Amino acid sequence: MTHPCPSHEHRLAIAHERANAALSVPLAWSSLQVTGPDAHTFLQGQMSCDMKQVTAEQASLGCLLSLKGRIEASVIVVQGDAGYDLLMPSAQRETVRSRLAKYAVFSNVTLQPAQTHITGLLGNSALPKTLATTPYATQQTANGQLIRLPGLHRGLRLQDEPATAAPDSAQAAWQAEAIVSGEQHIDETMKDLWQPQELDYHRLGGVSYQKGCYMGQEIVARLYFRGQLKTGLCWLHAPWVDTDASLEWPVMADEKAVGRVLSLAWPDTQSIWLLASVRLDAEALYWQLANGERVALSREPFQRHELITPPG
Repeated sequence: MTHPCPSHEHRLAIAHERANAALSVPLAWSSLQVTGPDAHTFLQGQMSCDMKQVTAEQASLGCLLSLKGRIEASVIVVQGDAGYDLLMPSAQRETVRSRLAKYAVFSNVTLQPAQTHITGLLGNSALPKTLATTPYATQQTANGQLIRLPGLHRGLRLQDEPATAAPDSAQAAWQAEAIVSGEQHIDETMKDLWQPQELDYHRLGGVSYQKGCYMGQEIVARLYFRGQLKTGLCWLHAPWVDTDASLEWPVMADEKAVGRVLSLAWPDTQSIWLLASVRLDAEALYWQLANGERVALSREPFQRHELITPPG
């Protein structure tokens, strides 16, 4: 998929939005409510995360896996008044609902889309200082429920009323900061392609190795306990001018494809940022463009607060 390079003026606007102290960006996200007496037990047997860690003050990243341990959908699990809210990109809600519905018939639970509006918050003043710095910490406020996302100053607000529309440059700034933070959610084009560790979910509390069985758990646990993880998520940076870019271009090293780009963004007028899954042992990375040109890539450390690391 080719992404047209924004104009110079648009990239200036993106850089300006990234410097905004309190940016609000309406997101194309939705919520699915899971309620009923068996909601906790039901989700504990379905999600990759440990539902015991989900409280009124702490949400969790999680995913639904295939039998081969690959991600079918990713969500943020939030404790609600009557059960749990599963937050996800809107295009994934039916995938999540239909997957859970297959097994919900054996439990006393109800699956219901929620009329929640989800807004992205970005900037030094976007989140209150009273909100814990742990990824996915939550706090109820007069303006809705807040959830801290991975990253230095990123979060979500859940509210009943829709937020004010934001310019395209604000949406682009949000995407750029998601790359810096190392957060990648699944869309339909990525379904069944990735194991959660390949997208760093284990470093953000999205995978439990200690709880009971869930679909795909055996594969995921084996990958962890045998130390067989060969690829990992990384933030790549490259100088860039005015050329379009494509997710299909491979990340290369020593004449071999060693990684795949998951998302990209132009943060300013001088560079492009990539979020990619790359072989952990690969060095001297470069991007192989369609015209044969090579662009050198540098790995950058993710900019995010303390990680929730797996036990063991």
